[in-house]
Amino acid sequence: MSKGHRYWYFDTGTSDERGKKIFTRLPDISDKTAFGAAYSAMMGHRTRRANAAAQMTVTAMIGLYRLSQKYTKLAAGSKRIYDIYLGELETMLGMAPADEVTRADIVLLVDKRAKHPAAANMILKISRALFKWARSRGHITADPCSDIELNELGEHQPWPDELLTEALASDDDRIRLAVHLLYYTAQRIGDVVRMKFADIKDGTLFVRQQKTGKELDIPVHALLAAEIGKAGRQIGPIIITARGSAITVSTLRHYVQAWAKERGHDVVPHGLRKNAVNALLEAGCTVAQTAAISGQTLQVVEHYAKLRDQRKLAIRAMSKWEANER
Repeated sequence: MSKGHRYWYFDTGTSDERGKKIFTRLPDISDKTAFGAAYSAMMGHRTRRANAAAQMTVTAMIGLYRLSQKYTKLAAGSKRIYDIYLGELETMLGMAPADEVTRADIVLLVDKRAKHPAAANMILKISRALFKWARSRGHITADPCSDIELNELGEHQPWPDELLTEALASDDDRIRLAVHLLYYTAQRIGDVVRMKFADIKDGTLFVRQQKTGKELDIPVHALLAAEIGKAGRQIGPIIITARGSAITVSTLRHYVQAWAKERGHDVVPHGLRKNAVNALLEAGCTVAQTAAISGQTLQVVEHYAKLRDQRKLAIRAMSKWEANER
């Protein structure tokens, strides 16, 4: 009712981006023919939308998501991870109506991976991204991932100094080269296996991080340059298998971890990234300088800085104190 006039609106059954219902103006009810025709047409549209929503399966929703910019703009490495867990979600719930997936369904998916908390977290994160996108596009209204907590994960620990020293001087050429590359570039193992001789120009190694897409020009450390020189090749990937082919991430990770386990250490290659960041910080590099090598955010480097070896820092601090009082 406005200024003495009564207006009629149709509930479209949809909402805008703020969740507010969308209504469409109808003709004046006094014009029964126009009013009836408009109302019937709008009701038909709403019914078709409702039927389409009811028929939207998880498989169909995933198919639409893969066409969206949210997915297509992901880095290649991220896409591979998404594909793994979208595939799992489709295997478990593919034929279920997407709008009828419940919190209990997602909790079950997560809890089935209790022995692998990182994988459990990943399927939850990717499910959240999928359902959030689908809600934003009006395909569904369900929010089955709400209030499900991520598993707590322990951080990757740096390698013990004695293990790092042994690896850098190892008689195993592949271990020695791999650890030099991981440590002296502060990069992820996925980026290290993709490094080629052609990426090195004028003493600088070019890296395009697979996970973030960030491009880095990393000066080659003198010790790394000497180790790469021992490879005796000038083409192809820097690290190769015994047969001379490019090595995969899983193969190199298994090889490095098996070598460390033989020496009584349960470590992961990613721990060397923390060794490298700590070494840069302890050498007096600023957070920004360290991040320029590792490609991490300033916040991540600052977090690493807080976790540096307290004992080592305390010894150096005490030495400076004592020297100042002499």
